[in-house]
Amino acid sequence: MITPSISTTQLYKNIDILLDTDTPLFIHGSPGIGKSYIVADVAKKKGLELVDVRLSQMDPVDLRGVPSIKDEQTVWMPPVFFPKDKNSSGILFLDELNSAPPSVQAAIYQLVLNRQMGEYELPKGWRIICAGNRVSDRGVVFRLPSPLVNRMVHLHVEARFDDFKLFALKENLHHFVIGFLSFRPDLLSSEPVIEDDANPAFATPRSYHMLSNILKANHDINAIAPIIYGTIGYSSGLEFTSYVKVYEELPDIAAIYEGEYPEVKNQPALLYALVSALVEYYKSSEEHKKHLFIFSQMLPTEFGVMLIKDIILKDESIAAFSAFDAWLEKYGEYII
Repeated sequence: MITPSISTTQLYKNIDILLDTDTPLFIHGSPGIGKSYIVADVAKKKGLELVDVRLSQMDPVDLRGVPSIKDEQTVWMPPVFFPKDKNSSGILFLDELNSAPPSVQAAIYQLVLNRQMGEYELPKGWRIICAGNRVSDRGVVFRLPSPLVNRMVHLHVEARFDDFKLFALKENLHHFVIGFLSFRPDLLSSEPVIEDDANPAFATPRSYHMLSNILKANHDINAIAPIIYGTIGYSSGLEFTSYVKVYEELPDIAAIYEGEYPEVKNQPALLYALVSALVEYYKSSEEHKKHLFIFSQMLPTEFGVMLIKDIILKDESIAAFSAFDAWLEKYGEYII
């Protein structure tokens, strides 16, 4: 039986509920989909401290601590990274839990079950979130003991392009990446090919984020083609480099924002590239807003609406621009 998956947007909402009810959570998901990022982002937004522990790199003694003699009795000295301030609040993020050897999983039992480990007690204001990869991801994964499994809520998360696009626009990822994945959202994630020793790279939201940083520093696609293949995989890399050639056919984006409106071929790849380039170049000025609304209505409806929706994510103040109400009245039915 296949376990239903949720999106990363849904994960944010579910984390809020579980934090409020002090219920331990285990996030299951493929490498690179943003599990660690989301937990850190939730902590930041809520003003919580975050302790990120990678359990696959731990030994049991690292968690329980080393023994010490006090008043002629043995006591365990808890690790320095565990929170000790009883008045503090935060998230204890136990990442890679199911990649940790059984001895480490056993050591974490008491902490997840009773918020204690030996003499150490987790402060009341702290919440526990665990994460790990799936067995199907071909990584090193150990089966979790049933008692531990039964004390956590388990959510399976998958990468979906709509969620990634929200992240990409807010984080200002390179418009080549946004345009390409708008055109080919099916290539956001690919399965790891362990047998391919020559190039084991595969596509994930994390690898596209890496690629965006590379593109911002290096604009010559031909010169960095091997790096592209080594970042998102050879197959996705070929598709990406072929797609980027479409940008050579784009009209002058700056001229559009100055009031020159060219005719654009009704070709999906070209239109996705045009929308991503217009969003990238957009500045929150009266002049840009004016020409943006005029030109958006000259595009096929799907792409004109996409353009305005993407701009809103970049600049919410555009909703207060004089032309927005008329645009919304005309195209509101297309906004989902």
